[in-house]
Amino acid sequence: MMKLFKLTTLAAAVITLTACASTSQTTIAADDSQSRKGLAAHPAELTYAEHKIIIPDAAKYRYQLDNGNVAYIVPDHSLPLVAINIGSRAGKYLLGTKNAGLAGLTASMMRDGGTRQMTPEELDEKLEYLATSVSVSIGNTSSTAGMNTLSTNLDESLDLLFDVIAEPRFDTERFKIKKNQFIEGMKRRNDDTRAIEGRVFSELRYGEDSYRNSQATETDINAVTVKRMKGFAVEVFASPNLVISVNGDVDPKTMVASLNKQIARLQKNVKYPPIPTEANPAKPGLYGVDKDDVTQTRVRMFHPGPRRGDPQEFDIKVMNDILGGGGFTSRITKRIRSDEGLAYSAGSAYPLGVFYPGMYLVYFQSKNQSVPEAAKIALEEISRIQAEPVSTQELNTAKQAVISVLNERYSNAAKKAAAFAADELSQIPANYWFDYEKNTADVTVADVQKAAKDQLHPGKLRILLTGKLSEASEGDGENGGIEAVTGMKMHQVPLKDPMTLKPLPLN
Repeated sequence: MMKLFKLTTLAAAVITLTACASTSQTTIAADDSQSRKGLAAHPAELTYAEHKIIIPDAAKYRYQLDNGNVAYIVPDHSLPLVAINIGSRAGKYLLGTKNAGLAGLTASMMRDGGTRQMTPEELDEKLEYLATSVSVSIGNTSSTAGMNTLSTNLDESLDLLFDVIAEPRFDTERFKIKKNQFIEGMKRRNDDTRAIEGRVFSELRYGEDSYRNSQATETDINAVTVKRMKGFAVEVFASPNLVISVNGDVDPKTMVASLNKQIARLQKNVKYPPIPTEANPAKPGLYGVDKDDVTQTRVRMFHPGPRRGDPQEFDIKVMNDILGGGGFTSRITKRIRSDEGLAYSAGSAYPLGVFYPGMYLVYFQSKNQSVPEAAKIALEEISRIQAEPVSTQELNTAKQAVISVLNERYSNAAKKAAAFAADELSQIPANYWFDYEKNTADVTVADVQKAAKDQLHPGKLRILLTGKLSEASEGDGENGGIEAVTGMKMHQVPLKDPMTLKPLPLN
């Protein structure tokens, strides 16, 4: 009887569980059916909410500092970190073509040469103890002193940053070491085709007499003195020429007070001459630098272009994205790299100048024998975009790519602060970025073709080859040599002695 009772109870339990399971499954199925409503049957049918790009108003983050200086402060309390960059309108242009090597040594020694109160070793130890990094750089048209630290160490770290730029020691023993390091670096000037190409390219673009091409010899480095560095350092970071960006765990009001206290330590009322705006480029032609121990040749094809603010600026941006600036989908990159496999890196750029003329540039690096074929393809694509309207799909893809830079430009506090400061230093008007999306979206197929006709000049290209010229000039025997492809005669540019910069004999 007991056994029968247990079996009956077990059967009832099974029936109950089965019923519950059935009910549960029915409920899940109903819920699942409800949840599937509105789902696309295929990924191609997916729709997305409209993405709106919000451009932050730089004026809300701008603070006027004492002595005519400016700061952009963007708080971010997510981490106990602070980054400060002191931008200056000073640069190598202040030195002209004289005093080669002075700017580089000055920047390096400001950071590594100690301060009035600390030896180099003491400064390094103090910065390490505070988990703080400090850097100084002097560029062609601007200079920067930067710092990253913990917010708990901000005041002490800020003192050290301004010690570095206001009271650098220029320790004599460290100076000897730096000079030797610079001279040792010179000895490797001709080791790498990338470095060689960069120097010769700059000379062809701006002219050998440009301050941008003022390179130091061994004699120049040995002629730099502590006195000359101190004089230049005082001039570089001086009021009212500073634009300071701050981001991180800070209170803007407190930060402004701290910056004003430190700025009082710097020179006042220092006026800089205008930045030179003219270039003296080489004549259009085919130029080559021979480096006969390499298997690949680097190529740059370029000519001067307009400055920022040109009426066709946004047409140029979209046109270049289609031609070679848009990555793997752009025409030059796709044909040279993807279709023909002639180069790992290939593309184009069309930066518009701020203080000096802009430039159209095609670049690639290819096996020596395939250089003429790759150059031929690049020239064909330039002609094609001038002669034929681009497709609507190409146009829309390019416009989206050009607009997408806005997403990254303001994606966090650090990038916002850096962008605001860079615009102020470059004198870019505030409405430039507010109108950026619309100006890009308004570009038409006809605008692209007109920009290609107006702003691309194949007959005015300066074409530079850096590599084994005997192979790169002749090509593979099937596509013609580089002179036949370009219609230009090769002018060989001599390498320069790395220590004296005097031309070396041609091979």
